[in-house]
Amino acid sequence: MLYSLMWICLVLATVMFALWLFLYIKFKKPYAGILDGVDPKIFTLKQIYFLGLGCIEIYEQAKGKKITASVKAVEKMKGLAEVFGKHNAELYYYVSTAATISLILTFIPLGLMMICFLQSYIGLLTGILLAYAMIYGVNSSINAAIKNKKEDILSEFPKMVSKLTLLVNAGMLVRRAWDEVANSNFEHTLYEEMRTTSKDILEGMSIEDAMSGFATRCGIKEMRKFSSIYVQAINRGASESVDSMKIMADEAWEQKKQISRQKGEIAAQKLLVPNLIMFAGIMAIVIIPMVTSMMGGI
Repeated sequence: MLYSLMWICLVLATVMFALWLFLYIKFKKPYAGILDGVDPKIFTLKQIYFLGLGCIEIYEQAKGKKITASVKAVEKMKGLAEVFGKHNAELYYYVSTAATISLILTFIPLGLMMICFLQSYIGLLTGILLAYAMIYGVNSSINAAIKNKKEDILSEFPKMVSKLTLLVNAGMLVRRAWDEVANSNFEHTLYEEMRTTSKDILEGMSIEDAMSGFATRCGIKEMRKFSSIYVQAINRGASESVDSMKIMADEAWEQKKQISRQKGEIAAQKLLVPNLIMFAGIMAIVIIPMVTSMMGGI
């Protein structure tokens, strides 16, 4: 049974290696430039993603439609837009899909060959686990990047709204106040998104569309409400919206306090188990010698 499986695996590995070699020759150069700009911290082994991009190109030509047309793809691109921007969401959907395909094409044949070399099912299992671990790592990195960006923006959001409200309340034009706040910090993600929005407006995008893109990239529900208030301030005048901005700033600060308390509680819960282990260790150090000496006396 094992030898039959070894021959089947050898044939499959040969076919997959031939496919790997074909994709390498045909698609390495065309997609090299696209992959140069991909963050290697998020996308592990990005150097081989041209394999997946080649497979996608062949699939789309055969089907006559793009893989981004599905409902699932649209949903995933919404999440990718929060990290990489709306304009790059489609590109990074292709890259993330290509990552899965490329890692499967690379590690599964290795597993198929290892079952022959080791003459054990462990080889195949190792290849499958390696491919799964790599794919899981890429998806986890993307999800972590989305989560970290949201938390980062949410933590700075109250300060940004307060700054903007203060400037508008002092009589500065709403549009100028936005640029002043955006240029007040060149390190934080939120202000970078604000500068991107300013650039979109200067390039001819409407205020409504630019702020909608801003809210989408930030990915937090509070930003949609804020964007609506800001557009209202632009269209109707700051006097009608400044009170709403003050209320939102107060709500944002209160929410930040609640999040800080929740994080403190979570941290305390995480420390509970180590503290119990330490307590048990101390008790063991104290009690065991006492019990030993008592037993010796008896």
